[in-house]
Amino acid sequence: MAEKKTQDQINRELRKDWDKLKFETQQIRAGEDPYPETPSSLRLPIYATKSYVYPNFTEFIKSHYYYSRTENPTLYALDKKLATLHGGEEALSVASGMAAVHLACSSLLYRRLKRVKPNKIFKYLPQTHSEEIPNLVMHKNQYTGTFRLFMNVYPQMGIEPRIVDMRDLQQVKDAIDDQTKLIFIETPANPSIDVIDIQACSNMIHDAGGKCIVDNTFASPALQKPLELGADFVVESLTKYINGHGDAMGGVIIGPKIELQKIRYFWLELEGQVMSPFSAWLILRGCRTLSVRMKKHCENAKQIANFLESHPKVAKVVYPGLESHPDHSIATKQMSDYGGMLGFELKSQEESLDFINHLKIIKVGVSLGDTTSLIEYTSLMTGIDLSSWEKRLMNISDTHFRFSIGLEDSQDLINDLNQALNQL
Repeated sequence: MAEKKTQDQINRELRKDWDKLKFETQQIRAGEDPYPETPSSLRLPIYATKSYVYPNFTEFIKSHYYYSRTENPTLYALDKKLATLHGGEEALSVASGMAAVHLACSSLLYRRLKRVKPNKIFKYLPQTHSEEIPNLVMHKNQYTGTFRLFMNVYPQMGIEPRIVDMRDLQQVKDAIDDQTKLIFIETPANPSIDVIDIQACSNMIHDAGGKCIVDNTFASPALQKPLELGADFVVESLTKYINGHGDAMGGVIIGPKIELQKIRYFWLELEGQVMSPFSAWLILRGCRTLSVRMKKHCENAKQIANFLESHPKVAKVVYPGLESHPDHSIATKQMSDYGGMLGFELKSQEESLDFINHLKIIKVGVSLGDTTSLIEYTSLMTGIDLSSWEKRLMNISDTHFRFSIGLEDSQDLINDLNQALNQL
């Protein structure tokens, strides 16, 4: 009688089959077809459970699932799909994009102290070894949540953030030293739409013995695969393009299997930033149409960027697909298309306030990557709690708009923009 295959053996065989498929097929089949727990179901169920029980202790020990804070069958499918789409060994889905950023960075920045007696802990405090304070290198423009984490929280935990303009590779090189643990890249960056050279920055941090984390939220794996460009880890807010329907929140970390296991069984266990099975099920649904949606997002964005750039009321347009974008060549090199996010500015704050109130089809709201077009007045919405010097550092002007272009007809969106601009 043939010996029963272990779950790891089954996983490896399934992954080999999924890796043979093209991206459009992977987003539908990987992680789900076949699905080990429900091989006959077209759609996998939502496993709404906290614990897993077995007929005896032997079966319990052999099992893949114990407790839903770390393992859940619905999340298992999402993890496998996202790892396949990014070309990574493993993935870990968590409660939000910020949870993914914090867990990934924590795993690289902080030592895991095992069973240290209280009177020994002082030896590990960074204040006792000021010459060994670890640092991370970050771009001057980041999503505001990430910026606050790096600038307001990590310094209190003994981590030095070093802010540079990552588009200038010499600044990146100068910032890296023996205590640099990681370089964090968000590209395209939020909200400035800066594009950063992943391969060049990865090479520099690897030469120093550190790691590279890339936030790929604006691009998604449909347009950009950072692991193929030298990154060690990828993080994404699944709330945005991967889900794409504005009805679920989540984040993901993709990287080496051993490192992801450390994050899953220590950092995730410790901090409890767990995604719900229902959110995982919704995000799986969103994954299946990712490439189709991204194609339309990109098509609409190109037409709208060209319209805005030609309109006399618009002072500035920033979109990687425009030749006027300073990072256009880098975007062309590392992205398969230019995305659905653009930024633009009007000539005055008064006109900006009037403009956004005249929009009819385009919705005013935070977040992005939805089927519905969403626009935000950046300095008064996601940037509202940034200080004036932080806004200057991040190039957020008083007339800046971040525009997430949805899947509506492009001419309807252009007509809406035009009527609002023409009323100024």
